[in-house]
Amino acid sequence: MVSSQFREELQQILLQHGFLLEPMQLDQFIIYWRELKRWNSRMNLTSIRGDREIIVKHFLDSLSVLQCFHINPGDSVIDIGTGAGFPGLPIKIYIPDIQLVLVESSLKKVSFLRFLSSQLSRDRQSNTSRSWENPRIVAQRAEECTTNRQHITAYDWVLTRYVASLEDSAAYCLPLLKPNGTWVAYKAPDVQHEIQQATSKLQSLGGRDQSIVNSHIPKLNRTYVAIRQGAS
Repeated sequence: MVSSQFREELQQILLQHGFLLEPMQLDQFIIYWRELKRWNSRMNLTSIRGDREIIVKHFLDSLSVLQCFHINPGDSVIDIGTGAGFPGLPIKIYIPDIQLVLVESSLKKVSFLRFLSSQLSRDRQSNTSRSWENPRIVAQRAEECTTNRQHITAYDWVLTRYVASLEDSAAYCLPLLKPNGTWVAYKAPDVQHEIQQATSKLQSLGGRDQSIVNSHIPKLNRTYVAIRQGAS
């Protein structure tokens, strides 16, 4: 698929689900798609390789959380185990004023994220006077974040997609939240048993108000588990 065709299909699919993109944002998604395909030909960034699949299973899936939760400009967001930048980077393109941190342990993927971030920044600055703050890319395991004071209780939102179970990831997600911050885990619909297994661990770490929210886009087959951080 050539860039003009991809642009048209991307715009159509996202608009169909309520995501209206400015021309500059479309340009950034084109850069994302192009570099993802180019780098993926040399290293395994993602098993999703088809153009339409990239739109639906990466870009739309990343953004769909915004239909259920209000991430606002200025909010601090950390994406744990981001891989090739999902879901954090598409959300950053859509809401450029968020303060985004991407955490990834694979150095190959970190190299991709740093290169892509520089390309997105260059495109943004050449097309608008509006400032663009690059996401901070942290090359380490998620568990290491909890040993760094810069990360503890620092974020309004923690996002996880395709990572460990709720029980296993609670210890390195909940401590990163500000009081009343929210951890949103992207999950498949059959998540109830996983929540039951994690309940004791979540409560011991201060996780409160667990809720399950189904995506408004049935074809994504996506459910979100939201856990707020609050005082005991």
